[in-house]
Amino acid sequence: MKPNYLIAIAITTSILLSAFQGAFHLAFCAPLSAAKQESRSSSKACLYTKKQSDEGFEIQYDRVWQLAAQNFLYEDRLRNFDNWREKYKGKLHSASDYDNACSAMLDFLNDEYTFFRDVHSTGERKSESYAHNVVVAKTFKNSIAYLKIRTFSARACVDETRAALKQLCSQRALILDLRDNWGGSIDDAFAVFQMLVDSGNFVKMVGREDSIGYTETLAVDALQASRKRDGDLVTLSRETCIAPHIPILVLVNGESKSAAEMLAGALKDNSRAALVGEKTFGKGVVQQVWEFDNGTSVKITSARFFRPSGAPIQGVGLVPDVKVAVSRTFDTQLQRAIQLAYSNARKHIAYRIPPIQEKRPAPAGLHHTSLPAALRQSTAGSR
Repeated sequence: MKPNYLIAIAITTSILLSAFQGAFHLAFCAPLSAAKQESRSSSKACLYTKKQSDEGFEIQYDRVWQLAAQNFLYEDRLRNFDNWREKYKGKLHSASDYDNACSAMLDFLNDEYTFFRDVHSTGERKSESYAHNVVVAKTFKNSIAYLKIRTFSARACVDETRAALKQLCSQRALILDLRDNWGGSIDDAFAVFQMLVDSGNFVKMVGREDSIGYTETLAVDALQASRKRDGDLVTLSRETCIAPHIPILVLVNGESKSAAEMLAGALKDNSRAALVGEKTFGKGVVQQVWEFDNGTSVKITSARFFRPSGAPIQGVGLVPDVKVAVSRTFDTQLQRAIQLAYSNARKHIAYRIPPIQEKRPAPAGLHHTSLPAALRQSTAGSR
């Protein structure tokens, strides 16, 4: 009986141990298997997301390639540009890869005004467009008005110029200071032109858009502004001409560029103003800017522009009617402009400059107009 009893105990113990091991396996091994499956699913999701991200970089890169191929002005430099379309296929895995690829592609075109902007640079450019106090207005003694426009890149430029001219238009002459103005929006420069003329041609542009060449002109008459492209005329509402008859002298220097040269050249060619100072920079090309959802942007040279007379600006610049060198001690160019404005204002022929004996003029008295505080500033300031 004793051996049978022992055998029964052994069998019972074996059954209980098997049951315990089965429970242990269910309790611990099954969750480990589920965790492994979850890990595998997560890895697949990450790979899928990464693939989507990589494809997004490639799609955006291709968009940049297309814009350059279809709009870049110098078609001869587009030879072998097709090679860049697939150059980074499967190689763009991060924003940094995308930035570097776009920069390298546009650098291939060898144009200093065609380039890629990363998120940081694009943000800086946007912040410039929200700048205020970009216009300075003053009156000197003898009723000589002074208006400085620092840039045409700020949205406030047109509104501030309009407000200033309404205060200054009753003066006997106007000095328009475009020194150190690097340009900006062509539409804004055209709007300022409309405030100063009854009618006239502003600019002619010859360029490429969507792989098609075009010629476009901007002009204004007494009733409306117009944009004419390849024979198709579009009429636009015009800015009110605030100062149609006041004689104008335009101050320029080697840092007057692009849209600033466009405005100065148009005023000169329409016999509306004379230029005083130094030869301008000579940037006579137009860029288009495209901004993307990922916060980056590109700037691509798409056209040349010409003065109303037909003369080019690119590489040539504008030669002033009265050349005045810069002095370290005081603003010789402004003082000469004041002198010329006073001597010619009564004749209403500020654009016909008689010779004046060179001598250092006495400092002119300065009187502020009743302009808004935003416009009452000194001429000094950063670009």
